[in-house]
Amino acid sequence: IKLSKRCLFHRLPFFKLKHLFFFILTLFFNNTLIAKELIISEIKNKIENVDIYGNKFILNKNYIIKNGDFFKSKNQNSYFVFNNVKICLAKNSSVKFREIKSKNIILEHITGNLLVNKIKNKSLKVEISIYKKFIFDVKDKVYINQFNKNKFIVRSFFGLSYKPFYSKQTFKLKKNTTYKYNGKLKETKVSNILKDPLIINCLTNKKIIDANKNYSFTCIQNGKTLVCGYK
Repeated sequence: IKLSKRCLFHRLPFFKLKHLFFFILTLFFNNTLIAKELIISEIKNKIENVDIYGNKFILNKNYIIKNGDFFKSKNQNSYFVFNNVKICLAKNSSVKFREIKSKNIILEHITGNLLVNKIKNKSLKVEISIYKKFIFDVKDKVYINQFNKNKFIVRSFFGLSYKPFYSKQTFKLKKNTTYKYNGKLKETKVSNILKDPLIINCLTNKKIIDANKNYSFTCIQNGKTLVCGYK
């Protein structure tokens, strides 16, 4: 059936608008994907990666981090850098990329010691999930040590926010302050915490993380109080 010239004239703008819509939609999704790319630019010491499909391999430079990636350090303190964010892991420590969005990521701290150092990246928001509790508003640096089951310490360098999963209330953490979670999050003192090699190396430009000079982290029960420190 042949269409009249008048019919074709009225249909032409529709086709133009349709193609323009798909063109804009394609650009939007492409830009979103580009914004989501977290590319490994530097690695120190061996880090094992298990992706969402269960594939296991050693992390390499230029790898694009994806949702569900599980990173674990081996027998040495290690770090990796992406988009000017430095993630330092103590030996046998692990994290998982739970969610990657265009301008923020949710990093789940699974085991061991972790230090996140946002070197120059102010636009990418980093949230850390630990035992269904969230640490966010990471403006610069944060250190977490899981020293026992469901027990951890958090060192705030430039202030943080903290929120339990089941609560709507948000708590502001002071800068240059250490907090301990043992059922509740409370301000505490941990002796020699800044001498942990993970902190020393992650906050400097040193290329070698020395695991042989570790200050060992211990907690001693003093009556009803648990006293922790690096010795």
